[in-house]
Amino acid sequence: MTFMRKFPVVGCACAVAIVLASCATNNLATYQFEGTRLASEMMAPPPPRMDIRYDITLDPNNVVYSSLSILTNIAKAAQGQKAEEAMRDALSFVDVPAIILSESAAACAAALGTTPEERRSQADYVLTLSIQDWGIEAHSAWSAVTLKVRMTAQISDRRTDDLVWRRTLHVSQPASPQLFGLGQVVGNMVTATVLSNMTADELESGFGELARQTAGTVARLLERDLYDARVRY
Repeated sequence: MTFMRKFPVVGCACAVAIVLASCATNNLATYQFEGTRLASEMMAPPPPRMDIRYDITLDPNNVVYSSLSILTNIAKAAQGQKAEEAMRDALSFVDVPAIILSESAAACAAALGTTPEERRSQADYVLTLSIQDWGIEAHSAWSAVTLKVRMTAQISDRRTDDLVWRRTLHVSQPASPQLFGLGQVVGNMVTATVLSNMTADELESGFGELARQTAGTVARLLERDLYDARVRY
């Protein structure tokens, strides 16, 4: 299994929105996988995207309200920036793409009945993962911090480079308090405001758990799709 380049990343669960995109290729029926070897690799992903927003509310008809609102929103913006910097630092210690690669490789090998192979040159087939976009989103001070990943997975015949199977995935996973050791103290979701008050070690540990949950979700989707595709065809 090879990982072409290491980068940091993000995501987890109070309400999970997952889409297995319809953009797909499936030629599995023409190949024999039992007794073969599957290598895995990931194309160099982009750096994580941080999208932390705080709405500014102004009322032109209420000068006093607007003045107070400006002060409040300045404080929120500062807290949002603090949270963004803290999360970016924490993610630099969490290799999300590598975690996704590891989980996905094991799941795909199990679904196909192949043996995982570290060396690409010795493999019969190659699983290639490509992350087009990923990062943390929080669209307001009250919304959940969410790890989002948009990626493509494909299996090719190493000897001919023919495309065997391809799927596009969009995974969106909100962070839960349990992942960050918060229990139910902050309700059922974790906001940027909450994370801005956590230590670097707490953030690193929480994002590590979030990355593993997101990777598990990706792996289950790929495994299920491979099983379904083989049965269907």
